[in-house]
Amino acid sequence: MSKIKMMANTAMFTAKKYSPEILLGIGFVGIGVSTVLACKATLKVEEVLDVYEGTMEDIDLALEMSAEKNDDTYTIADAKKDKITIKTQTAVQFIKIYGPSATLMIASMGCILGSYRIMSKRQIALMAAYKVMEEAFTTYRGRVINELGEIKDAHFMYGTDTVTDEETVVDENGKKKKVKTEKEELIPGAKLSGFARMFAEEQPDQVGAWTGSTQWSPIHDYNLNFLTAKEQHFNDKLVAKGFVTINEVYEELGFAPTEAGMICGWRYKSDRGDGYISFRPRGIDGNWIMGNDGDSIVMDFNIDGVIFDQNYARKELN
Repeated sequence: MSKIKMMANTAMFTAKKYSPEILLGIGFVGIGVSTVLACKATLKVEEVLDVYEGTMEDIDLALEMSAEKNDDTYTIADAKKDKITIKTQTAVQFIKIYGPSATLMIASMGCILGSYRIMSKRQIALMAAYKVMEEAFTTYRGRVINELGEIKDAHFMYGTDTVTDEETVVDENGKKKKVKTEKEELIPGAKLSGFARMFAEEQPDQVGAWTGSTQWSPIHDYNLNFLTAKEQHFNDKLVAKGFVTINEVYEELGFAPTEAGMICGWRYKSDRGDGYISFRPRGIDGNWIMGNDGDSIVMDFNIDGVIFDQNYARKELN
Protein backbone atom coordinates (compact mmCIF):
# COMPACT_ATOMS: atom_id res chain seq x y z
CA MET A 1 0.00 0.00 0.00
CA SER A 2 2.83 2.38 0.81
CA LYS A 3 4.30 1.96 -2.70
CA ILE A 4 0.91 2.57 -4.29
CA LYS A 5 0.42 5.65 -2.14
CA MET A 6 3.88 6.92 -3.05
CA MET A 7 3.20 6.37 -6.75
CA ALA A 8 -0.11 8.19 -6.43
CA ASN A 9 1.55 11.10 -4.63
CA THR A 10 4.26 11.23 -7.28
CA ALA A 11 1.66 11.26 -10.03
CA MET A 12 -0.27 14.05 -8.28
CA PHE A 13 2.92 16.07 -7.81
CA THR A 14 3.86 15.65 -11.48
CA ALA A 15 0.36 16.63 -12.60
CA LYS A 16 0.45 19.71 -10.38
CA LYS A 17 3.94 20.63 -11.53
CA TYR A 18 2.97 20.49 -15.19
CA SER A 19 -0.62 21.66 -14.73
CA PRO A 20 -0.12 24.89 -16.74
CA GLU A 21 1.22 22.94 -19.72
CA ILE A 22 -1.51 20.29 -19.34
CA LEU A 23 -4.29 22.87 -19.17
CA LEU A 24 -2.84 24.79 -22.10
CA GLY A 25 -2.63 21.62 -24.19
CA ILE A 26 -6.19 20.62 -23.28
CA GLY A 27 -7.36 24.12 -24.13
CA PHE A 28 -5.81 24.14 -27.60
CA VAL A 29 -7.03 20.61 -28.39
CA GLY A 30 -10.50 21.54 -27.15
CA ILE A 31 -10.62 24.61 -29.38
CA GLY A 32 -9.67 22.47 -32.38
CA VAL A 33 -12.30 19.84 -31.60
CA SER A 34 -15.00 22.46 -30.95
CA THR A 35 -14.24 24.04 -34.32
CA VAL A 36 -14.69 20.67 -36.04
CA LEU A 37 -17.97 20.07 -34.18
CA ALA A 38 -19.21 23.53 -35.14
CA CYS A 39 -18.45 22.83 -38.82
CA LYS A 40 -20.34 19.54 -38.69
CA ALA A 41 -23.26 21.19 -36.88
CA THR A 42 -23.50 23.83 -39.59
CA LEU A 43 -24.48 21.10 -42.06
CA LYS A 44 -27.70 20.59 -40.07
CA VAL A 45 -28.58 24.29 -40.00
CA GLU A 46 -29.94 24.38 -43.54
CA GLU A 47 -32.52 21.69 -42.76
CA VAL A 48 -33.67 23.57 -39.62
CA LEU A 49 -33.94 26.84 -41.58
CA ASP A 50 -35.96 25.15 -44.34
CA VAL A 51 -38.47 23.88 -41.79
CA TYR A 52 -38.59 27.30 -40.13
CA GLU A 53 -39.18 29.19 -43.37
CA GLY A 54 -41.77 26.66 -44.58
CA THR A 55 -43.70 26.86 -41.31
CA MET A 56 -43.67 30.68 -41.34
CA GLU A 57 -45.03 30.63 -44.92
CA ASP A 58 -47.81 28.22 -43.86
CA ILE A 59 -48.78 30.58 -41.03
CA ASP A 60 -48.94 33.55 -43.43
CA LEU A 61 -50.95 31.48 -45.94
CA ALA A 62 -53.41 30.36 -43.26
CA LEU A 63 -53.87 33.96 -42.16
CA GLU A 64 -54.54 35.07 -45.77
CA MET A 65 -57.11 32.28 -46.33
CA SER A 66 -58.90 33.21 -43.12
CA ALA A 67 -59.06 36.83 -44.22
CA GLU A 68 -60.44 35.88 -47.66
CA LYS A 69 -63.20 33.81 -46.05
CA ASN A 70 -63.90 36.71 -43.70
CA ASP A 71 -64.07 34.48 -40.65
CA ASP A 72 -62.27 34.41 -37.31
CA THR A 73 -61.05 30.82 -37.41
CA TYR A 74 -57.41 32.03 -37.62
CA THR A 75 -56.74 35.55 -36.43
CA ILE A 76 -53.69 37.82 -36.46
CA ALA A 77 -53.21 37.11 -32.74
CA ASP A 78 -53.15 33.38 -33.49
CA ALA A 79 -50.55 33.94 -36.20
CA LYS A 80 -48.33 36.00 -33.88
CA LYS A 81 -48.60 33.34 -31.19
CA ASP A 82 -47.67 30.57 -33.62
CA LYS A 83 -44.72 32.56 -35.00
CA ILE A 84 -43.35 33.08 -31.47
CA THR A 85 -43.67 29.34 -30.85
CA ILE A 86 -41.86 28.49 -34.10
CA LYS A 87 -39.06 30.97 -33.38
CA THR A 88 -38.63 29.54 -29.89
CA GLN A 89 -38.53 25.97 -31.20
CA THR A 90 -36.00 26.97 -33.87
CA ALA A 91 -33.81 28.70 -31.28
CA VAL A 92 -33.88 25.56 -29.13
CA GLN A 93 -32.85 23.49 -32.14
CA PHE A 94 -29.92 25.87 -32.80
CA ILE A 95 -28.84 25.51 -29.16
CA LYS A 96 -28.96 21.73 -29.48
CA ILE A 97 -26.96 21.85 -32.71
CA TYR A 98 -24.24 24.26 -31.54
CA GLY A 99 -24.46 23.52 -27.81
CA PRO A 100 -21.73 20.83 -27.65
CA SER A 101 -19.22 22.86 -29.67
CA ALA A 102 -19.99 26.08 -27.76
CA THR A 103 -19.72 24.31 -24.39
CA LEU A 104 -16.41 22.73 -25.39
CA MET A 105 -15.11 26.09 -26.64
CA ILE A 106 -15.98 27.80 -23.34
CA ALA A 107 -14.37 24.98 -21.34
CA SER A 108 -11.25 25.15 -23.53
CA MET A 109 -10.94 28.90 -23.00
CA GLY A 110 -11.34 28.27 -19.28
CA CYS A 111 -8.40 25.83 -19.39
CA ILE A 112 -6.21 28.38 -21.15
CA LEU A 113 -7.15 31.10 -18.66
CA GLY A 114 -6.52 28.67 -15.81
CA SER A 115 -3.05 27.92 -17.20
CA TYR A 116 -2.29 31.63 -17.40
CA ARG A 117 -3.48 32.18 -13.82
CA ILE A 118 -1.25 29.40 -12.46
CA MET A 119 1.78 30.71 -14.38
CA SER A 120 1.14 34.25 -13.11
CA LYS A 121 1.00 33.05 -9.51
CA ARG A 122 4.21 31.09 -9.96
CA GLN A 123 5.94 34.07 -11.52
CA ILE A 124 4.95 36.26 -8.57
CA ALA A 125 6.24 33.57 -6.18
CA LEU A 126 9.55 33.36 -8.09
CA MET A 127 9.94 37.15 -7.93
CA ALA A 128 9.33 37.08 -4.19
CA ALA A 129 11.87 34.27 -3.72
CA TYR A 130 14.42 36.14 -5.81
CA LYS A 131 13.95 39.31 -3.74
CA VAL A 132 14.47 37.38 -0.50
CA MET A 133 17.72 35.85 -1.82
CA GLU A 134 18.85 39.20 -3.20
CA GLU A 135 18.30 40.97 0.11
CA ALA A 136 20.09 38.21 2.01
CA PHE A 137 23.08 38.36 -0.34
CA THR A 138 23.23 42.17 -0.15
CA THR A 139 23.24 41.96 3.65
CA TYR A 140 26.00 39.36 3.50
CA ARG A 141 28.17 41.54 1.24
CA GLY A 142 27.62 44.48 3.55
CA ARG A 143 28.94 42.49 6.48
CA VAL A 144 32.00 41.43 4.47
CA ILE A 145 32.73 45.06 3.60
CA ASN A 146 32.32 46.18 7.21
CA GLU A 147 34.58 43.42 8.52
CA LEU A 148 37.24 43.10 5.79
CA GLY A 149 36.87 46.15 3.55
CA GLU A 150 35.81 46.71 -0.05
CA ILE A 151 39.00 45.37 -1.64
CA LYS A 152 38.48 41.99 0.01
CA ASP A 153 34.82 42.07 -0.96
CA ALA A 154 35.83 42.56 -4.60
CA HIS A 155 38.34 39.75 -4.27
CA PHE A 156 35.74 37.31 -2.96
CA MET A 157 32.94 38.53 -5.23
CA TYR A 158 34.74 38.80 -8.55
CA GLY A 159 37.77 36.60 -8.10
CA THR A 160 40.23 39.48 -8.44
CA ASP A 161 43.84 39.82 -7.47
CA THR A 162 45.94 42.95 -7.05
CA VAL A 163 48.60 43.08 -9.76
CA THR A 164 51.58 45.43 -9.45
CA ASP A 165 53.08 46.85 -12.64
CA GLU A 166 56.44 48.56 -12.68
CA GLU A 167 57.46 50.99 -15.40
CA THR A 168 60.32 53.41 -15.90
CA VAL A 169 59.43 57.09 -16.30
CA VAL A 170 61.46 60.27 -16.73
CA ASP A 171 60.80 63.01 -14.17
CA GLU A 172 60.95 66.77 -14.74
CA ASN A 173 64.67 66.77 -14.01
CA GLY A 174 65.37 64.21 -16.71
CA LYS A 175 66.07 61.43 -14.28
CA LYS A 176 64.71 57.97 -14.78
CA LYS A 177 62.83 56.31 -11.99
CA LYS A 178 60.65 53.28 -11.52
CA VAL A 179 56.99 53.78 -10.67
CA LYS A 180 54.76 51.04 -9.35
CA THR A 181 51.05 50.98 -10.14
CA GLU A 182 48.45 48.58 -8.84
CA LYS A 183 45.35 47.33 -10.63
CA GLU A 184 42.74 44.66 -10.09
CA GLU A 185 42.68 41.75 -12.51
CA LEU A 186 40.53 38.65 -12.67
CA ILE A 187 42.06 35.46 -11.39
CA PRO A 188 42.14 32.98 -14.32
CA GLY A 189 38.98 30.85 -14.22
CA ALA A 190 37.14 33.25 -11.90
CA LYS A 191 33.34 33.13 -11.92
CA LEU A 192 31.29 36.32 -11.81
CA SER A 193 27.64 36.98 -11.05
CA GLY A 194 24.94 35.96 -13.51
CA PHE A 195 24.53 39.55 -14.70
CA ALA A 196 28.25 40.28 -15.18
CA ARG A 197 29.73 40.59 -18.66
CA MET A 198 33.25 40.63 -20.07
CA PHE A 199 33.72 43.38 -22.65
CA ALA A 200 36.07 41.51 -24.96
CA GLU A 201 36.47 40.44 -28.55
CA GLU A 202 33.62 38.18 -29.62
CA GLN A 203 34.64 34.67 -30.64
CA PRO A 204 32.63 32.49 -33.07
CA ASP A 205 32.19 29.80 -30.41
CA GLN A 206 31.08 32.31 -27.75
CA VAL A 207 28.03 33.87 -29.41
CA GLY A 208 25.45 34.62 -26.71
CA ALA A 209 27.92 33.89 -23.91
CA TRP A 210 28.77 36.20 -21.01
CA THR A 211 32.02 37.22 -22.66
CA GLY A 212 32.53 38.77 -26.07
CA SER A 213 30.86 41.92 -27.43
CA THR A 214 30.02 43.06 -30.95
CA GLN A 215 30.98 46.61 -29.85
CA TRP A 216 34.50 45.70 -28.69
CA SER A 217 37.46 47.50 -30.27
CA PRO A 218 41.13 46.51 -30.26
CA ILE A 219 41.87 50.06 -29.05
CA HIS A 220 41.74 49.79 -25.25
CA ASP A 221 41.25 53.51 -24.52
CA TYR A 222 38.38 53.62 -26.99
CA ASN A 223 36.66 50.79 -25.10
CA LEU A 224 37.03 52.60 -21.77
CA ASN A 225 35.64 55.83 -23.24
CA PHE A 226 32.80 53.94 -24.94
CA LEU A 227 31.73 52.21 -21.71
CA THR A 228 32.00 55.42 -19.70
CA ALA A 229 29.84 57.26 -22.25
CA LYS A 230 27.24 54.48 -22.27
CA GLU A 231 27.19 54.45 -18.49
CA GLN A 232 26.33 58.16 -18.47
CA HIS A 233 23.80 57.67 -21.29
CA PHE A 234 21.86 55.09 -19.30
CA ASN A 235 21.94 57.22 -16.16
CA ASP A 236 20.32 60.02 -18.17
CA LYS A 237 17.82 57.53 -19.56
CA LEU A 238 17.03 56.31 -16.04
CA VAL A 239 16.13 59.83 -14.95
CA ALA A 240 14.09 60.54 -18.09
CA LYS A 241 12.27 57.20 -18.38
CA GLY A 242 12.03 56.17 -14.74
CA PHE A 243 13.47 52.69 -15.20
CA VAL A 244 15.96 50.77 -17.33
CA THR A 245 16.15 46.99 -17.83
CA ILE A 246 19.47 45.18 -17.96
CA ASN A 247 18.54 43.86 -21.42
CA GLU A 248 18.50 47.43 -22.75
CA VAL A 249 22.08 47.83 -21.53
CA TYR A 250 23.15 44.44 -22.88
CA GLU A 251 21.85 45.19 -26.36
CA GLU A 252 23.57 48.57 -26.64
CA LEU A 253 26.84 47.12 -25.36
CA GLY A 254 26.75 44.31 -27.90
CA PHE A 255 25.62 41.42 -25.68
CA ALA A 256 22.71 39.02 -26.17
CA PRO A 257 19.60 39.70 -24.03
CA THR A 258 18.52 37.19 -21.38
CA GLU A 259 15.22 36.06 -19.86
CA ALA A 260 16.17 37.47 -16.45
CA GLY A 261 17.14 40.73 -18.15
CA MET A 262 13.52 41.28 -19.13
CA ILE A 263 12.44 41.85 -15.52
CA CYS A 264 15.64 43.02 -13.80
CA GLY A 265 17.30 46.41 -13.92
CA TRP A 266 17.14 49.82 -12.28
CA ARG A 267 14.36 52.05 -11.02
CA TYR A 268 14.79 55.80 -10.57
CA LYS A 269 14.57 56.90 -6.93
CA SER A 270 14.16 53.30 -5.83
CA ASP A 271 13.91 52.48 -2.15
CA ARG A 272 16.51 49.78 -2.78
CA GLY A 273 19.66 50.09 -4.80
CA ASP A 274 22.24 52.83 -5.29
CA GLY A 275 19.97 55.25 -7.16
CA TYR A 276 22.22 55.27 -10.23
CA ILE A 277 23.58 52.92 -12.89
CA SER A 278 27.13 51.65 -12.67
CA PHE A 279 28.89 49.20 -14.95
CA ARG A 280 31.86 48.89 -12.62
CA PRO A 281 32.30 46.29 -9.88
CA ARG A 282 32.13 47.62 -6.35
CA GLY A 283 35.08 47.89 -4.00
CA ILE A 284 37.88 49.08 -6.30
CA ASP A 285 37.55 52.86 -5.93
CA GLY A 286 35.56 53.30 -9.13
CA ASN A 287 38.23 51.72 -11.33
CA TRP A 288 37.65 49.04 -13.93
CA ILE A 289 38.64 45.42 -13.42
CA MET A 290 40.65 44.05 -16.31
CA GLY A 291 40.54 40.49 -17.59
CA ASN A 292 43.65 38.41 -17.21
CA ASP A 293 44.43 38.99 -20.91
CA GLY A 294 44.97 42.69 -20.17
CA ASP A 295 42.59 43.89 -22.92
CA SER A 296 39.14 42.76 -21.80
CA ILE A 297 37.10 44.75 -19.27
CA VAL A 298 34.93 43.24 -16.55
CA MET A 299 31.48 44.71 -15.93
CA ASP A 300 29.23 43.75 -13.05
CA PHE A 301 26.16 45.96 -12.99
CA ASN A 302 24.70 47.36 -9.75
CA ILE A 303 21.12 46.43 -10.66
CA ASP A 304 18.34 47.09 -8.16
CA GLY A 305 16.95 43.61 -8.83
CA VAL A 306 13.46 42.77 -10.09
CA ILE A 307 11.66 45.93 -11.21
CA PHE A 308 8.62 44.52 -13.01
CA ASP A 309 6.91 43.85 -9.69
CA GLN A 310 6.71 47.61 -9.16
CA ASN A 311 3.48 49.18 -10.36
CA TYR A 312 4.79 52.29 -12.09
CA ALA A 313 7.14 50.25 -14.26
CA ARG A 314 4.22 48.18 -15.47
CA LYS A 315 2.30 51.35 -16.32
CA GLU A 316 5.24 52.64 -18.32
CA LEU A 317 5.43 49.44 -20.37
CA ASN A 318 1.69 49.10 -21.02
